[in-house]
Amino acid sequence: MINVATIKEYAYTLGFDSVRITSADAFPEAEGIIKERIAQGLMDGLPWFTAERSEVSCHPDALLPEAQSIITLAMVYLTEQPEQSEQDESGPRGRISRYAWGDDYHEIIKTKLYRYAEWLRDYARDEIENTVETRVFVDTGRMVDRAVAQRAGLGWYGKNTNILTKEWGSWVFLAEIVTNLPLQADTPMKTSCGSCEICLHACPTQALPAPYVLDSPRCISFLTIELRGSIPIELRPLMGNLIFGCDICQEVCPVNNIAEKRLGLRNKSTSAKPVTFHPRAEFRPRESVGGSPELIPLLSLTEEQFRERFRHSPIRRTKRRGLLRNVCVALGNSGNVQAIPALSLSLQDSEPLIRGHAAWALGRIGGEQAYHALNTALPEEQDMEVRKEIQYALSMF
Repeated sequence: MINVATIKEYAYTLGFDSVRITSADAFPEAEGIIKERIAQGLMDGLPWFTAERSEVSCHPDALLPEAQSIITLAMVYLTEQPEQSEQDESGPRGRISRYAWGDDYHEIIKTKLYRYAEWLRDYARDEIENTVETRVFVDTGRMVDRAVAQRAGLGWYGKNTNILTKEWGSWVFLAEIVTNLPLQADTPMKTSCGSCEICLHACPTQALPAPYVLDSPRCISFLTIELRGSIPIELRPLMGNLIFGCDICQEVCPVNNIAEKRLGLRNKSTSAKPVTFHPRAEFRPRESVGGSPELIPLLSLTEEQFRERFRHSPIRRTKRRGLLRNVCVALGNSGNVQAIPALSLSLQDSEPLIRGHAAWALGRIGGEQAYHALNTALPEEQDMEVRKEIQYALSMF
């Protein structure tokens, strides 16, 4: 007889903070919602997120033909908040989503998952007639991880579309192991967000038009990470100083606030019993990344410097042109004239995407120096889209 308690205990020894089990039955409700959202255009800009993909991701037996169970895991990535303001003597600073302050969680978790799967095969080898089969997933694989976590009782589906856990709120990474082992399933939670809709109203780009609905093309995380082209002009002023991802809907969540206080990561008192919590070293802010980096120096990064600085960081996903595009928008929103020289130099960058957003930023900051830089760049610019950006920026004066 397979001891589920032993299987869960091993997950904790690997560093996971929560482990639950559900069956490998299909997720028809999730499949229907995904197809509906695609039809509504709420997943535009995510070309891999197709209706056909949902027919695989919502059917575990399409991922592993003999699938019987799914082990769903959570790992907390909460760490101390860096004490830095948006502007200081060194110049304007940007903000990075909390999950990207440290090392790339894909690398960390996937290594643990492979180790877990290997142990599982050895442990249960004598318990079933056939070979123990496993498939591991962490975020990027074809798995509806939030639907799995909800059905397994790891957490509940929040109105901001994140999974919320009782212990750590939504500050967790999710991962799964699909297996042909017949394991006793856990039951879903009965908890919900109740009448709370704070997150919906806090989103600056109104990317949460209704409870449990995310309009991806308006989400700042999408705009700064997934979007490969130009950020819509009307959304740029709403992005503030966010340069990689966004935590606003998580930061305002009462469940998350309570979790941070309980873990000693917020100063305010709470009635919840405090616990001993040691943030993982690999998720702490890296010296080369941090949670609030100086913006102006980022504009001078070469391709090689970008790769070196963000090696083993989730931020490398944006590539240099994507990150510097975001930096330009944040500098424009800062209104800080210290950024004008660096933005003016970026009008000569080899990447049209960076040149165009540098032009917008100069127009937003304004002033004689910015106007002169734009006027000088316009006759020299050959790219039609960048020319439009420069002309639009000049119209802002």
